[in-house]
This record gives sequence, structure tokens and C-alpha cells, in this order.
Amino acid sequence: MTVQQLKYILKVAEVGSITEAAKMLFISQPSLSNSIKETEKEAGITIFHRSRTGITLTKDGAEFLGYARQVIQQMELLEDRYVTNLPGGK
Repeated sequence: MTVQQLKYILKVAEVGSITEAAKMLFISQPSLSNSIKETEKEAGITIFHRSRTGITLTKDGAEFLGYARQVIQQMELLEDRYVTNLPGGK
């Protein structure tokens, strides 16, 4: 799984809709759905319950989301410290 996939999952959880998240992420809904399914398959869990009224997190999904948030926060700290603050790189 990639950092990008984790960001996608966080956005879907935030807005509660794969379709709306896809619009906000400027990607197609099928691409976003496939990314989530790929992540679920790789992790061996179901992250979201899907229905006609939207999506909700599963118990495993809520736990996964907590770890995903930590990974994204750590990536942002790394980027702030070492990428955006390079000497002469601003």
C-alpha cells in the first residue's frame, strides 16, 4: 500500500462518500474504488461497509484509519523537516 492510498482512504472517511471524495481528489470514482479495494485486499480487511446511502467504517476500518492518520502525520513531519526546508529550496 502507498501513502497516496492512505490519503485516499482518509478523504473517503472524512466525507463519507467515495463519489464525493473522488471529486475532491480530482480522480475518477472507479479509480478511487479500485484503490480502496486493492488496499483492503492487501491489508486483509474490509475498511468500509458500502451501501446505497453511502459508506461507513467497519471496526477493522476504524482501527486501520487510526494507523493511517499516524503514517500521514509522520510523512508530513518528514516533508516539512527535510523536503520543504532544504537550504535554498524554498
